[in-house]
Amino acid sequence: MRYVMRRVRRLAPVLAAALAGLAALGGGPAPRTAHAAAAPQARPNVLLVVLDDARPEGMEALPQTMAWLADGTAYPNTVAATPSCGPSRASLLSGRYAHNHGVLHQADVGKLDHTGTLEHTLQAAGYATAAVGKFTNNWPLAQTPPGFDRSALTGGGYTGATFLVDGVRRHVPYSTTFIGQQVNRYLDRFEADDAQPWFMYAGFTAPHAPWIPEPQYADRTFDWTPGPAVGEADRSDKPAYVRRHRASRAQADEIRLGQLRTLLSVDDALARVRAHLDRLGERENTLVVLVSDNAKFWGEHGLDEKFMPYAAAYRVPLFLSWPGRIARGSDGRLASTVDVAPTVLAATGLTAGYPLDGHDLRGGVRRTATLLEYWQDSHNGGYPTWASHVVPGERQFSRYTDPAGRPLAQEYYDLAADPAELVNLLGDADPGNDPDVTADAATLTAWQTCVGASCP
Repeated sequence: MRYVMRRVRRLAPVLAAALAGLAALGGGPAPRTAHAAAAPQARPNVLLVVLDDARPEGMEALPQTMAWLADGTAYPNTVAATPSCGPSRASLLSGRYAHNHGVLHQADVGKLDHTGTLEHTLQAAGYATAAVGKFTNNWPLAQTPPGFDRSALTGGGYTGATFLVDGVRRHVPYSTTFIGQQVNRYLDRFEADDAQPWFMYAGFTAPHAPWIPEPQYADRTFDWTPGPAVGEADRSDKPAYVRRHRASRAQADEIRLGQLRTLLSVDDALARVRAHLDRLGERENTLVVLVSDNAKFWGEHGLDEKFMPYAAAYRVPLFLSWPGRIARGSDGRLASTVDVAPTVLAATGLTAGYPLDGHDLRGGVRRTATLLEYWQDSHNGGYPTWASHVVPGERQFSRYTDPAGRPLAQEYYDLAADPAELVNLLGDADPGNDPDVTADAATLTAWQTCVGASCP
């Protein structure tokens, strides 16, 4: 296909001249041939796919997409710096922790400095930009976000969803399918100037609740052997707010199946995007990033939401693909959602005009620990404020505070001996096994105000 496209582009000037001559003889106006005069594209296109509440285990519902991204790198040890939609998306697009970009709550989207974002930097460098699907909570849908030339935004939903397409209201049969179609429409528009690179943000509602799969997937089943945290019998060591939740195994199954069934349609939509990139001859010059804003509990610790400092809520999928430019395989380094923007900017050869807290995942930085943070948010149901110091495979220390910053509770898990986070060593009524958390607490305090290079 690429060979055919190259041949077409080489012949385009000749065809254009011939058609122009026919037009002069009364054959009508010559068609536009924007590709004909296009200079070689210097920077890669960027397709950023953002899922909503997806877990790494949910990728089994995306077999076509996983086959596509298999030519790139998977990052199985990726965390959401803030497991809450609005703050997390601001981190994805800015490369900064929430305490720096200012979107601490779902309603804080207006506090984001849009000059300090991935899309602003790319647009300023000459990229054509578009945002499709779910951008962030509470964004006014009729308004194209700063840094984007075009937008087709929705607030969520599956069947009969409402989109504002460049300000024009549309009701669509099934949102997931429409998002893929609209991405391809914008690709056609952008590829009219083949020398100009583009940045496409594709935010799918799936697999967010309430789950409405397409009819052909409504009864699809997936085998599952739950981990030991699902149906955890003794939660007496957990903070009181955790113990108030009692998600059953049946509820866990409902969440999991609902997520996986809706993701099947995402897989179909992305397969059509991939095929369109092939038709346009652009797949090899496109950096694809697939990530989720946060994850969601499948009944672990009796929980059914997110917003909490447990792996089921903060571990997210992350994949990078750029044929011939990103290595195939798996990179086990500890990655964070704050790394997405720095990685894309490095791949495009651009520099942010503001401090980045994250790192280029193709570079040599390999953190050994990371910061998680969350602020109490009435939009989410009032889960308490917390911050967490995580050393994967080794330990995790979490500290809860009230709105005034006063301490409420602490958790410490020996992840080497207890990867399922079943025993809080600071809450099991046995002071004899309490670890010394002085160093972790001090590090956590410092990280909560870190900026740029001082961040983990």
